[in-house]
Amino acid sequence: MTHLSKAKYEAEAIAKKLVELLGVEVHVESVVGSEARYTFTLPLSDDPLKRIQNKSYLLIHQLLESSHSQQSTIPLANAPVQQLSKSSVHHDIPRASFEDLKLESTLQDLFSHEFQIELSCTGEELAAAFDNNPMLPGAILTDDGHFKGRISRQRFLKTMSRPYARELFFHAPLSRLYPYVETDVLVFHKDTPIDQAASQCLQRPREILTEPLVVEFDQEVYKLLDVHQVLVAQAQIHKLATQLIQKQADQLTQAKKALDDELEKGRQIQIDFLPAEIPQVPNLEIAKCFHPARQVAGDFYDAFMLPGDYLGLVISDVCDKGVGAALFMALFRSLIRVFSGQTSLYDLSIALNHKGLEDRVDVISETDLDQISALQAVEFTNDYITQNHAQMSMFATLFFGVYNPLTNSLIYINAGHEPLFIVSSQGVKQKLKPTGPAVGMMPNTKFKIKQVQIDPGDILIGYTDGVTEARAPNGEFFTLQRLVALLEKPAQSVHDLLERVREHLFTHIDDAPQFDDITMLAVQRIF
Repeated sequence: MTHLSKAKYEAEAIAKKLVELLGVEVHVESVVGSEARYTFTLPLSDDPLKRIQNKSYLLIHQLLESSHSQQSTIPLANAPVQQLSKSSVHHDIPRASFEDLKLESTLQDLFSHEFQIELSCTGEELAAAFDNNPMLPGAILTDDGHFKGRISRQRFLKTMSRPYARELFFHAPLSRLYPYVETDVLVFHKDTPIDQAASQCLQRPREILTEPLVVEFDQEVYKLLDVHQVLVAQAQIHKLATQLIQKQADQLTQAKKALDDELEKGRQIQIDFLPAEIPQVPNLEIAKCFHPARQVAGDFYDAFMLPGDYLGLVISDVCDKGVGAALFMALFRSLIRVFSGQTSLYDLSIALNHKGLEDRVDVISETDLDQISALQAVEFTNDYITQNHAQMSMFATLFFGVYNPLTNSLIYINAGHEPLFIVSSQGVKQKLKPTGPAVGMMPNTKFKIKQVQIDPGDILIGYTDGVTEARAPNGEFFTLQRLVALLEKPAQSVHDLLERVREHLFTHIDDAPQFDDITMLAVQRIF
């Protein structure tokens, strides 16, 4: 479609609308470039009410066609023929400048009409006011200068068009007419937020939905506000709110990405804290399973060699989850390693000292005393945490065992952790219950030390409560009973046993969210 034919098409479409709206003869006079001139005829009338209706119809057409926000008035002459250019229809509608609105804008920021008329005035005088001011949506009614109510242009014209209304009300005081046109009046203070006013306005009954609002600017100073302006302003504010929400969402997305990047770094650092390679000990096979619930975890396992060629085995669960637990996980893991290696930290030194340990060991031979010295790391770690981090209320359940490959004995402390199991080909053989409270709860705690023998084919398996308390989609726990039932069945190897538990565990969880870290550590004596 060419530029000229498009203008002609638009001109004919508008002419058609004028015929439908006004019921008058309309035709396109000329089309020049992108501008069109229309000729239409309005019937002459000496009746002020008829003139108001004609002008109202014309203004309705212009309001429908306008998309701009200038504040000026249309020069209306009482001539049978008027000529308007297409551009003038777009620029001569009084509006507020909606582009300047903000989220906190109030009713005083909108274009309002200040027109008051006493109830002692006649209907004819009000009709003349409407005739002279085509854009007035209504009038504020006062009695001796005091606010009494308002009457809308629409309701005034509708009432006056009824049979005998002219004879009854046109030359009579408005006080006679008002009881017949009175409706509930919404009165807002000028500082009322536009969104709030629009919401209340839309809750009115349908028959008064388009009635103008009354805005109180000062004591006995009231103005009228067109509902159309309020709703358009509300739409603009919602647009601004949407843009702000989108901007904040973009900022949150960027912040989340940055946080995820940092957490990913933390996850990688934490993985590096876990043993990259499990020590190779003759006659032993070691398997592990680690599934954090979040990017970083509070669980950890460890396997490391100690002086004397002993093997240290640790499985632990730091209270809470997330970043805080992950930081303390690194601290607990480091302290156990440092103190069990007969080193010193912050004046808390560990030396090869058996004094007092014999009293806390159930059965032990003299040749095993060197083996138990590493277990003092649990007490040193407990004292360090309670002395330096008591205000954080962080603690950890922890199993620390020291295995002697020569004697196949395991000396251990279970500090409030889940019971470990020794499993043979016949099923669960022994349960290693807690020998003291969790680490970091009470200072100067003395932990009981116990000893067990690992026979050929035996498997020692430890786990965290993320295994037994794993939840199915319906909220059902995996439970200790299910775990024990799986341990009772013979396994070809330690790896097969952990894989069996892991498979059943995640089948139970299915698509439910993982609430806690899942960690398992198992050791099998081959012969």
